[in-house]
Amino acid sequence: MSIYEYKEGEHKGGFIGWRVAVLVGDKYQQKYFNTRGVTNEFELDVLKKQAEQINAEWNYERKLISNQKKLECREVRNFASSVFNTGVSGIKMKFRIDAKFRAGENRKYYAPVFMVAGSTDNKRFFKVFNILKLGYDWAWMNAVQFYAEKKNMNHFSHLLERKPPVEKFIVIRRFVNSQGHDIPIARLPNELDSYKTEELDI
Repeated sequence: MSIYEYKEGEHKGGFIGWRVAVLVGDKYQQKYFNTRGVTNEFELDVLKKQAEQINAEWNYERKLISNQKKLECREVRNFASSVFNTGVSGIKMKFRIDAKFRAGENRKYYAPVFMVAGSTDNKRFFKVFNILKLGYDWAWMNAVQFYAEKKNMNHFSHLLERKPPVEKFIVIRRFVNSQGHDIPIARLPNELDSYKTEELDI
């Protein structure tokens, strides 16, 4: 209930009547319906119905905004799941983010990686393969090989063939930056050097 009734002596400011208070989105909305001096039952009933009407309208608006935010969050999660997917379960392509304190300030460092995670016999495994250090093809092969070993797979050539295009990191960078990060274009895989040059020239 978002309607609060104040009787004589209950409100510090001496207010008597109903107060409607609802958090709509990020905005706190409230309205007072003063009944001090009102003795007519019909007028009191009208004021109360007005308070209930405002309360209903604001709560309806609150639910609409809440549902919209939930839908947007769900869409972001679904897109994130898709954009990080490599086609091999357990291997994601992401930018690893490391926060370090350097030169008197906190700085973030980004690296494109293949991130391998999963479990076998209730034992978790996790490993990251840095694409800038290993190169895109070599990092992919190492990631798949590590995943196959942990999953006790003797043959995994079919997984190697699922290697996603390196250009997907362009999309990943844009998505991660849209979430509040600032990944420099120079942190894209070296295989995208021609793309980096074109973007910097624009």
